[in-house]
Amino acid sequence: MTKRSIFVVVTALLFAGCSKSPRFEVRGNVAGAEGEVLYLEHTGLVATEVEDSCVLSAAGAFVFHGVAPEYPDFYRLRIGQKYAVLVVDSIETITLRTTRDSLPLTEAFDGSEQSVLVAQLRRSLREKPIDEHRAFAQEVILRHPRTMAAYYAVFQSKQGVPVFDMYDAEQLKFYKAVATSMNVAMPEYVRTKTLCGQVMDVVNAERRAQSILAMKQYIDESETSLLDIALPNIYGDTCRLSEHVGKVVVLEFSHSQMDQGNAYVLALRELDNKYNGKGLDIYSVSVDGSKLIWEEWVRNLPWTCVRTETTEPLVTYNVGAVPVMFLLDRKGAVQGRYTDFEQLERDIKKYL
Repeated sequence: MTKRSIFVVVTALLFAGCSKSPRFEVRGNVAGAEGEVLYLEHTGLVATEVEDSCVLSAAGAFVFHGVAPEYPDFYRLRIGQKYAVLVVDSIETITLRTTRDSLPLTEAFDGSEQSVLVAQLRRSLREKPIDEHRAFAQEVILRHPRTMAAYYAVFQSKQGVPVFDMYDAEQLKFYKAVATSMNVAMPEYVRTKTLCGQVMDVVNAERRAQSILAMKQYIDESETSLLDIALPNIYGDTCRLSEHVGKVVVLEFSHSQMDQGNAYVLALRELDNKYNGKGLDIYSVSVDGSKLIWEEWVRNLPWTCVRTETTEPLVTYNVGAVPVMFLLDRKGAVQGRYTDFEQLERDIKKYL
């Protein structure tokens, strides 16, 4: 064989070896299930899909192989309605020796500490009252926050009741701990992104609720139903928000240079077209630095447009970033804070 031939063969072998995807192995035996089908299933975010299956012999032996996931993920071994949960992390061999009846709560895993922790969480949830189980799950999360076992723990539920309530301030911190740890270790993982998104949605909702509560408390203390604003329009006339009492009002804060400004204005136009004749007014407050640019931007808008050169109206309504919208009822009381037009429109219909 020539040197060139040897080079070609070696290159081909190296290429073939590199092109193979990493694989994992799950093996062992499940006694007492002769003739039954054992399934290996992948449990994704949306659905559980069968990866492989086999009919068990009298000895109950099985061997499954699969393509290793890019990130740690959940699989399960299932017979009928009974299943054990596995955590597969990259290239590894997991061994399980158990019985058919013990399959749902087995901890007999070798080669996967995460699978053992998940099994302990499942057993605790089944055998303990939910408050006692939550205490155990908290320990798992605090000791192993960056693991799939911690991720599994925050999403457990018993008879339809979540173990951890994301809207409970004390329990939310456990979601935060897992989300933060996973974001450090696996920021591109879809489970990480989804969990972080859910946590941020709750945090932002809490902030909006606190802001509305603070405004309502201010209203109660000042014995008025309206936090008034008085600012000039493009003609120099002072336009007061209180002039719109008796109408349902969308009070919005924005500026001409913000991202997707045209789409934002079009959405406001659509609301005005639909509901102005039914009792809706729009009061727009601009924070534009340039009076000339602002005047050009709002010149043809049919609703009240004013501009502020101070932060006073922003502080009054606790505005930290624009665009943001508030819905005021016919008495001038704030009923909601929005960045989403769909939710805003649903609530407009309630108060018209």
